[in-house]
Amino acid sequence: MENLQAWWRSLALREQQLVGFCGVMLLIGIVYWGIWTPISNAQQTAERNYASANATLNHVKQAASKIAGIKQSGGKQRAAGSLSSIVNTAAGQYKLVITRMQPQGDKIQLWMDDVPFEALLDYLYHLVDTDGLTLETVDLAESDDAGFVKVRRIQLSR
Repeated sequence: MENLQAWWRSLALREQQLVGFCGVMLLIGIVYWGIWTPISNAQQTAERNYASANATLNHVKQAASKIAGIKQSGGKQRAAGSLSSIVNTAAGQYKLVITRMQPQGDKIQLWMDDVPFEALLDYLYHLVDTDGLTLETVDLAESDDAGFVKVRRIQLSR
C-alpha cells in the first residue's frame, strides 16, 4: 500500500487526474458489463421463457378441452372389426406406433412412446368420431422432444 501511495505522489497533477478518470471509467465498465448487462439479459430470457410457457399452457388447455370434447361426443357409427384391428388401422393412418396393446373384452388399452401430440389428438378424434369408439381414459406424460408426448395409457371401449 505504501508503494502505491508513493507512486501516486510521484505523479504530476495532470497524470493523477487522468488515472482517476480512467479508474472511474473502469469502475463504470465493470458495473455495466459485469452486473447490469447480465441482469438485463437474464430478465429478457426470463420474459421469453414466461411467454413460451404461457403459450404452451394455452395450447395444452385447448388440447385438454378438445380431449374433453372427444370424450363426451359419442361416435356416429360403429366400425366393423375387432378393437385391435380398428385401433391399428387408424394408428397406421396417422403414422403412430403402438408399443403395447391390451384388449379386455369390449375395451382396449394402448401405450405409445414419443408420438406427435397433434397427430395423437387427430387419431383419438378419428377413433371416437369416425369409428364410434368411446374414449374412457387418457394418461399422457411429457416427452423430451418438443411437441411430442408419451402415452402412458389410453383406454377405449365400444
